[in-house]
Amino acid sequence: MNSIYWVIFMGLLLNIPSLVPVMFLHKTQKNVKISIAIRLFLLNAFLVLSLVTLSQNITQEYGLFPIWLVSAALVLFAVTLVPTVKFVRKYLTIGKSRALILSSFLIVYAVRFHGVFSDLNGSGYMLNGYNATWTLFFLFASLLAYIGCSGSKTYSGYSASSSAPQSDYFKPNKEYETQSQIDYDIAVKGKSVLSDPNLSIVEQQRYRDALEKKEKEDW
Repeated sequence: MNSIYWVIFMGLLLNIPSLVPVMFLHKTQKNVKISIAIRLFLLNAFLVLSLVTLSQNITQEYGLFPIWLVSAALVLFAVTLVPTVKFVRKYLTIGKSRALILSSFLIVYAVRFHGVFSDLNGSGYMLNGYNATWTLFFLFASLLAYIGCSGSKTYSGYSASSSAPQSDYFKPNKEYETQSQIDYDIAVKGKSVLSDPNLSIVEQQRYRDALEKKEKEDW
Protein backbone atom coordinates (compact mmCIF):
# COMPACT_ATOMS: atom_id res chain seq x y z
CA MET A 1 0.00 0.00 0.00
CA ASN A 2 2.87 2.35 0.81
CA SER A 3 4.33 1.70 -2.65
CA ILE A 4 1.05 2.83 -4.26
CA TYR A 5 1.10 6.08 -2.31
CA TRP A 6 4.73 6.57 -3.29
CA VAL A 7 3.92 6.09 -6.98
CA ILE A 8 1.04 8.59 -6.74
CA PHE A 9 3.23 11.09 -4.93
CA MET A 10 6.03 10.78 -7.47
CA GLY A 11 3.51 11.07 -10.31
CA LEU A 12 2.23 14.35 -8.88
CA LEU A 13 5.78 15.65 -8.48
CA LEU A 14 6.46 14.89 -12.14
CA ASN A 15 3.57 17.19 -13.06
CA ILE A 16 5.19 20.25 -11.47
CA PRO A 17 7.35 21.10 -14.54
CA SER A 18 4.16 21.27 -16.62
CA LEU A 19 3.30 24.51 -14.79
CA VAL A 20 6.29 26.35 -16.27
CA PRO A 21 4.19 27.94 -19.10
CA VAL A 22 2.15 29.79 -16.45
CA MET A 23 5.29 31.69 -15.44
CA PHE A 24 5.35 33.36 -18.86
CA LEU A 25 1.97 35.07 -18.34
CA HIS A 26 3.61 38.37 -17.41
CA LYS A 27 0.57 40.61 -17.92
CA THR A 28 -1.81 38.36 -15.96
CA GLN A 29 -2.69 39.11 -12.34
CA LYS A 30 -1.01 36.97 -9.70
CA ASN A 31 -4.23 35.48 -8.30
CA VAL A 32 -5.35 34.53 -11.81
CA LYS A 33 -1.99 32.86 -12.51
CA ILE A 34 -2.27 30.86 -9.28
CA SER A 35 -5.78 29.73 -10.18
CA ILE A 36 -4.67 28.73 -13.68
CA ALA A 37 -1.71 26.80 -12.25
CA ILE A 38 -3.92 24.84 -9.85
CA ARG A 39 -6.39 23.98 -12.61
CA LEU A 40 -3.61 22.91 -14.96
CA PHE A 41 -2.01 20.77 -12.25
CA LEU A 42 -5.25 18.88 -11.64
CA LEU A 43 -5.95 18.60 -15.36
CA ASN A 44 -2.52 17.11 -16.05
CA ALA A 45 -2.87 14.70 -13.13
CA PHE A 46 -6.16 13.35 -14.49
CA LEU A 47 -4.70 13.32 -18.01
CA VAL A 48 -1.85 11.03 -16.93
CA LEU A 49 -4.19 8.83 -14.92
CA SER A 50 -6.49 8.47 -17.94
CA LEU A 51 -3.62 7.70 -20.32
CA VAL A 52 -2.03 5.09 -18.05
CA THR A 53 -5.20 3.23 -17.10
CA LEU A 54 -6.77 3.34 -20.57
CA SER A 55 -3.62 2.30 -22.42
CA GLN A 56 -2.87 -0.48 -19.99
CA ASN A 57 -6.37 -1.92 -20.15
CA ILE A 58 -6.48 -1.80 -23.95
CA THR A 59 -3.10 -3.42 -24.54
CA GLN A 60 -2.98 -5.46 -21.30
CA GLU A 61 0.75 -4.91 -21.42
CA TYR A 62 1.24 -4.73 -17.66
CA GLY A 63 -2.02 -6.07 -16.27
CA LEU A 64 -5.48 -4.60 -15.91
CA PHE A 65 -6.96 -1.75 -13.89
CA PRO A 66 -10.55 -1.94 -12.57
CA ILE A 67 -13.10 -0.62 -15.03
CA TRP A 68 -14.42 1.85 -12.46
CA LEU A 69 -10.95 3.38 -12.14
CA VAL A 70 -10.62 3.82 -15.90
CA SER A 71 -14.10 5.33 -16.14
CA ALA A 72 -13.49 7.62 -13.18
CA ALA A 73 -10.20 8.84 -14.67
CA LEU A 74 -11.82 9.67 -18.02
CA VAL A 75 -14.76 11.44 -16.37
CA LEU A 76 -12.50 13.45 -14.06
CA PHE A 77 -10.34 14.51 -17.00
CA ALA A 78 -13.34 15.62 -19.04
CA VAL A 79 -14.94 17.39 -16.08
CA THR A 80 -11.69 19.21 -15.33
CA LEU A 81 -10.87 20.06 -18.96
CA VAL A 82 -14.08 21.99 -19.68
CA PRO A 83 -13.96 24.51 -16.78
CA THR A 84 -10.18 24.87 -17.15
CA VAL A 85 -10.49 25.83 -20.81
CA LYS A 86 -13.35 28.24 -20.02
CA PHE A 87 -11.38 29.88 -17.22
CA VAL A 88 -8.24 30.28 -19.32
CA ARG A 89 -10.24 31.68 -22.25
CA LYS A 90 -11.74 34.24 -19.91
CA TYR A 91 -8.36 35.88 -19.39
CA LEU A 92 -6.33 34.88 -22.47
CA THR A 93 -6.81 35.04 -26.21
CA ILE A 94 -7.39 31.91 -28.29
CA GLY A 95 -3.75 31.69 -29.34
CA LYS A 96 -2.36 32.17 -25.84
CA SER A 97 -4.88 29.71 -24.38
CA ARG A 98 -3.88 27.03 -26.86
CA ALA A 99 -0.18 27.71 -26.34
CA LEU A 100 -0.53 27.52 -22.56
CA ILE A 101 -2.51 24.27 -22.36
CA LEU A 102 -0.79 22.43 -25.21
CA SER A 103 2.71 23.36 -24.04
CA SER A 104 1.76 22.12 -20.57
CA PHE A 105 0.57 18.84 -22.10
CA LEU A 106 3.79 18.52 -24.10
CA ILE A 107 5.87 18.93 -20.94
CA VAL A 108 3.86 16.13 -19.32
CA TYR A 109 4.57 13.94 -22.35
CA ALA A 110 8.28 14.84 -22.44
CA VAL A 111 8.78 14.19 -18.73
CA ARG A 112 7.26 10.70 -19.05
CA PHE A 113 8.76 9.87 -22.44
CA HIS A 114 11.59 7.81 -21.00
CA GLY A 115 9.32 5.80 -18.72
CA VAL A 116 6.79 5.11 -21.46
CA PHE A 117 9.14 4.29 -24.35
CA SER A 118 12.16 2.71 -22.62
CA ASP A 119 12.60 -1.04 -22.88
CA LEU A 120 12.53 -3.39 -19.92
CA ASN A 121 16.27 -3.10 -19.38
CA GLY A 122 16.23 0.67 -19.60
CA SER A 123 19.06 0.64 -22.09
CA GLY A 124 17.10 1.91 -25.07
CA TYR A 125 13.71 2.77 -26.46
CA MET A 126 11.13 0.62 -28.15
CA LEU A 127 7.74 1.04 -29.76
CA ASN A 128 4.97 -1.27 -28.60
CA GLY A 129 1.20 -1.33 -28.27
CA TYR A 130 1.27 0.35 -24.87
CA ASN A 131 3.27 3.46 -25.74
CA ALA A 132 1.59 3.71 -29.15
CA THR A 133 -1.83 3.72 -27.48
CA TRP A 134 -0.53 6.14 -24.85
CA THR A 135 0.62 8.53 -27.56
CA LEU A 136 -2.59 8.17 -29.57
CA PHE A 137 -4.83 9.10 -26.67
CA PHE A 138 -2.45 11.90 -25.68
CA LEU A 139 -2.88 13.40 -29.15
CA PHE A 140 -6.64 12.99 -28.86
CA ALA A 141 -6.66 14.82 -25.50
CA SER A 142 -4.54 17.59 -27.02
CA LEU A 143 -6.99 17.87 -29.91
CA LEU A 144 -9.88 18.24 -27.46
CA ALA A 145 -8.05 21.05 -25.67
CA TYR A 146 -7.19 22.71 -28.99
CA ILE A 147 -10.82 22.63 -30.15
CA GLY A 148 -12.09 23.72 -26.74
CA CYS A 149 -9.97 26.88 -26.83
CA SER A 150 -11.65 27.96 -30.08
CA GLY A 151 -15.14 28.04 -28.61
CA SER A 152 -17.52 31.03 -28.65
CA LYS A 153 -16.25 32.22 -25.27
CA THR A 154 -14.40 35.42 -26.06
CA TYR A 155 -11.41 36.95 -24.35
CA SER A 156 -12.64 39.50 -21.82
CA GLY A 157 -9.39 40.69 -20.26
CA TYR A 158 -10.01 44.29 -21.27
CA SER A 159 -13.71 44.24 -22.04
CA ALA A 160 -14.65 46.25 -18.95
CA SER A 161 -12.61 49.23 -20.06
CA SER A 162 -13.49 49.08 -23.76
CA SER A 163 -17.19 48.26 -23.73
CA ALA A 164 -18.34 51.52 -22.11
CA PRO A 165 -17.06 53.97 -24.73
CA GLN A 166 -18.22 51.71 -27.53
CA SER A 167 -21.76 51.58 -26.19
CA ASP A 168 -21.86 55.39 -26.01
CA TYR A 169 -20.33 55.77 -29.43
CA PHE A 170 -22.80 53.51 -31.16
CA LYS A 171 -25.76 54.72 -29.15
CA PRO A 172 -28.18 56.42 -31.56
CA ASN A 173 -28.46 60.11 -30.58
CA LYS A 174 -29.98 63.20 -32.14
CA GLU A 175 -27.59 65.86 -30.95
CA TYR A 176 -26.64 66.42 -34.59
CA GLU A 177 -30.00 65.49 -36.09
CA THR A 178 -31.50 67.81 -38.69
CA GLN A 179 -34.12 70.28 -37.54
CA SER A 180 -36.65 68.83 -39.93
CA GLN A 181 -36.35 65.42 -38.25
CA ILE A 182 -36.83 66.97 -34.82
CA ASP A 183 -39.90 68.85 -36.08
CA TYR A 184 -41.24 65.58 -37.43
CA ASP A 185 -40.77 63.82 -34.08
CA ILE A 186 -42.60 66.63 -32.31
CA ALA A 187 -45.44 66.56 -34.84
CA VAL A 188 -45.88 62.83 -34.29
CA LYS A 189 -45.22 62.47 -30.54
CA GLY A 190 -45.83 65.97 -29.18
CA LYS A 191 -44.54 66.73 -25.70
CA SER A 192 -44.31 63.01 -24.93
CA VAL A 193 -41.04 62.98 -26.80
CA LEU A 194 -39.41 64.59 -23.74
CA SER A 195 -40.28 61.54 -21.59
CA ASP A 196 -37.89 59.34 -23.54
CA PRO A 197 -35.31 58.12 -20.94
CA ASN A 198 -32.69 57.65 -23.63
CA LEU A 199 -32.48 61.35 -24.45
CA SER A 200 -29.35 63.17 -23.38
CA ILE A 201 -29.40 66.68 -21.92
CA VAL A 202 -28.49 68.20 -25.27
CA GLU A 203 -31.21 66.21 -27.02
CA GLN A 204 -33.84 67.27 -24.48
CA GLN A 205 -32.86 70.92 -24.86
CA ARG A 206 -33.18 70.78 -28.64
CA TYR A 207 -36.65 69.27 -28.33
CA ARG A 208 -37.70 71.87 -25.72
CA ASP A 209 -36.54 74.70 -27.96
CA ALA A 210 -38.40 73.21 -30.89
CA LEU A 211 -41.58 72.77 -28.80
CA GLU A 212 -41.43 76.37 -27.55
CA LYS A 213 -40.94 77.63 -31.09
CA LYS A 214 -43.88 75.56 -32.31
CA GLU A 215 -46.13 76.84 -29.46
CA LYS A 216 -45.24 80.46 -30.30
CA GLU A 217 -46.01 79.90 -33.96
CA ASP A 218 -49.36 78.29 -33.11
CA TRP A 219 -50.17 81.15 -30.71
